[in-house]
Amino acid sequence: MKSLIKEAGITQKEFANRIGVNYSAVKFYVSGINRPSIDVFADMCRVLNQSPKTVMSALGIDTTGIPDDSPN
Repeated sequence: MKSLIKEAGITQKEFANRIGVNYSAVKFYVSGINRPSIDVFADMCRVLNQSPKTVMSALGIDTTGIPDDSPN
């Protein structure tokens, strides 16, 4: 997660602001302690400009069996 945020060219604090949560929530997401709600997850994908599968992987969620993000 940390690398996706850095790749987006923003800080964790700015990321928190853009997805509408406080900074400590982002720290818990990055460390794997907590997982975001589906609404926050969708915002993460938009802000990071990444696919849901990529963000899920970054959050430590097993994506085995989930289809690839690329179109057929």
